[in-house]
Amino acid sequence: MPQLPWELDFATEGMPEGMRMEWAYDPASERLSASVVNEGGGPAALERVTLAAETDFGADGAFAWLHGRYMQQDAFVHCFGEPIDASYDGGLAVAFEDEHRFRSYELVALSRVTAATQALVMGCLQPGLCFVDFELNTDSDEEAIERLAISYDLRGMELAPGARYELPTLLVAGGSDALALVERFAAEAATEMHARIPGHVPTGWCSWYYFYNRVSEADVVANLASLAANEPRVEIVQIDDGFQSHTGDWLTPNDKFPSGMRALADRIRAAGFTPGLWLAPFVLHEESAALHDNPQMALTDASGETLFVDTWLGRCAVLDCTHPRSEAWLREVVSTVVGEWGYDYLKLDALAFAAQTATTVRYHTPGTTAPMNVRRGLEIIREAAGDRTFILGCTCHFGPAIGLVDAMRVGPDVKAVWSDGSRPSVKHAMRMTLQRNWMHGRWWANDPDCLVVRDSDTELSEVETRFLATGVALSGGMVVLSDDLPALSNERRAMADALVPAAGSAAHPLDLSDGPVPTLWRAGMGDGRSLAGVLNWADASRWTRRDELLRPGEVAFDVWEGRLLGMGDRLLRPHEGMLLQVTGPGPTPRVVGDTGHVAYARLHQRSVSGRLQVRNDGQRVRTIAVEARGRVFEVVLEPGEMRWFD
Repeated sequence: MPQLPWELDFATEGMPEGMRMEWAYDPASERLSASVVNEGGGPAALERVTLAAETDFGADGAFAWLHGRYMQQDAFVHCFGEPIDASYDGGLAVAFEDEHRFRSYELVALSRVTAATQALVMGCLQPGLCFVDFELNTDSDEEAIERLAISYDLRGMELAPGARYELPTLLVAGGSDALALVERFAAEAATEMHARIPGHVPTGWCSWYYFYNRVSEADVVANLASLAANEPRVEIVQIDDGFQSHTGDWLTPNDKFPSGMRALADRIRAAGFTPGLWLAPFVLHEESAALHDNPQMALTDASGETLFVDTWLGRCAVLDCTHPRSEAWLREVVSTVVGEWGYDYLKLDALAFAAQTATTVRYHTPGTTAPMNVRRGLEIIREAAGDRTFILGCTCHFGPAIGLVDAMRVGPDVKAVWSDGSRPSVKHAMRMTLQRNWMHGRWWANDPDCLVVRDSDTELSEVETRFLATGVALSGGMVVLSDDLPALSNERRAMADALVPAAGSAAHPLDLSDGPVPTLWRAGMGDGRSLAGVLNWADASRWTRRDELLRPGEVAFDVWEGRLLGMGDRLLRPHEGMLLQVTGPGPTPRVVGDTGHVAYARLHQRSVSGRLQVRNDGQRVRTIAVEARGRVFEVVLEPGEMRWFD
């Protein structure tokens, strides 16, 4: 058997009588393939099959990068020997008296300081077939990794006598850089799953984080007018939860939308925006007409009774996406919303509820696993919506959605509070979002959730609002405003405008082992420019040294402070985010900083015979930093103002 990284020696565990598991490793591609064979005389129901390796790896100075499989599940770096952070939900790390157990879904990255190959990444390259868990055990002091295991969840599958089932292929790769290996995994999984990458990262406005489910047609129209009167203009105006009569009755709006959803879409489009609509297509409220009229669409439990789940939308049944009536209903809903009403942007929420374990529910199509049901539903929606409809997944398992959605929410809900443990807040949303930056531009456009900048009806201080805006910028992902825009102050609206259009480039952590989530981040923007950020997650002030972020000869401009970064250390207040435009050495004169936009949008720049012409093409006053004649200085530009620099 070819040697695996870290000299792993896997053996099968828990195979039932009559079942055999075969596996092989190709060191050239660093891929592990496996299959299960039924050698018994009758059909065999599959549950879990496991490959496990007993190990004795020193864990001193090492870390594990653990990942959940959808946006609310944890994602963090655990440095062995440090306390397990209690502010996460605890699903990926559990401490027992004699051992600590860690679990990561579809992907895990590990480091070993003492190994020649310091990093190991294991990831599932075909995550739409079944769930794959990576498990590791340490001793109670976390001095050694004692066991590594790969567990395939095959519940719902049945093998006929003599039949073979090919398990999803895994990447098992070693190297010196864990982040580079994870990005390689993402690229290879994208190829396997035919990922959809939008041509650019969109921007928009969403009704949810101010109006919530109280939103009305009048609220949308008022914000539409504000959007139309303002530059820069976002692209999408999206109506969120609150328009429907019941969850599931998507084609019947409530009385808060008297003109109807088609008329509202026409009005949004006439104003120059793409109409967007929120749907939760895989759940049906217990009082919905859709469930009452089509009970066969709902999953049932082992006794044949409709399965109900408690959600933030109420008590709901779950769609069996493999049932012919479900397919017909989904096609009717999506065809109406897109084809007749004209919503070319769909935010699909609550999708994870469709991933019900097949041992607890009955699927219409035998052999359906939990992720298969999610993927089948998304396939139907994509076919009905057409290729040009932009689809955002939300509360959705990542793996089954690759190749079917254009964007994905990668962190939990934002809320206008700083921290509330594992419940919605700025801190929790950003610490999970940034840990998934490696997905951006490889599987889809990441959605870091909405940008909330208001200075009323909020518990966020100004520095905490800066933190959120900094995190959204460093994500490289979608920028979706979600305030009542007519009520925003000029200062807060200017903060939002600085991120529109989206910067588009996801930042890398400067030190991946800075757990549970790094503080220092940097994103390359091309032409020797970067965005760098410092995020103070702590409740105490933090000093940041210039040389922590910058290389020799670089110039940095603080976007939120509107001034050049000094040569000394910078003190960040508790919960503060600092966003820097960084420019490497190069010919002058040139612009090296701009409060108007993180990537200099709406700032006209033209070099003529060694001179630089700069014009503010935006609607707001902006401060720019210019490097010329051996010095760097700040200049205020009024809207429309032009200046020359030698």
